[in-house]
Amino acid sequence: MAITAIPIQPVSTFSGNQWRGRRIIEEAAQTFKIGTLVANIFADGGIAAWAGAVVAPGTGAVCGVSYEAASNLGSTGAGAPVPNQPVTGAGATLTFGSVQNEASAKNIPHGAPLNDGRVGFFTANPDNVFSATFGNAGNPATPAVTDVGQTYGMTIDTGSNFWYVDKSKSTLVKVVGLDLRDTPAAGSRVLFVFLQTAVNILG
Repeated sequence: MAITAIPIQPVSTFSGNQWRGRRIIEEAAQTFKIGTLVANIFADGGIAAWAGAVVAPGTGAVCGVSYEAASNLGSTGAGAPVPNQPVTGAGATLTFGSVQNEASAKNIPHGAPLNDGRVGFFTANPDNVFSATFGNAGNPATPAVTDVGQTYGMTIDTGSNFWYVDKSKSTLVKVVGLDLRDTPAAGSRVLFVFLQTAVNILG
């Protein structure tokens, strides 16, 4: 059953500093959205949508929550810059048509963002506090004060394709509070941190 989960958001830090984030090369053929759990694929270093199975540090473990949507690159890190060189390659820019009398020139729409082959995510370090929808084995669940301090897992919602904190699991996150922006009800949000025994910390 779908619970209409929404994107995971960073909401605060224990230190009072800004949320810590990184931008690393994107794995090929990724189509994940903002607010998705992502993992670092050690074989080539690319960031990909988390597969959901690995709950210990190592290849494929969660490393954070995306703050940029994936670009569906043709190859891992396509367009990623080389030090002291211009950004080039597939995925480096958004271009269209051709430029008269300039065979090597490109048309770029005004305001188009440069795609440098990387994607940004907020890291799963112990300082970052996130907010996500609360559920229980595919059903909306009402978070209670008794859930604070408990360790739960995460499951992808079949309706929205966003991850939610799943009370039926116990392997990935620790609930640290109720999201005060919501009145507690079925499918409202909780605040959580990632268990450091289940993630890869990339800065």
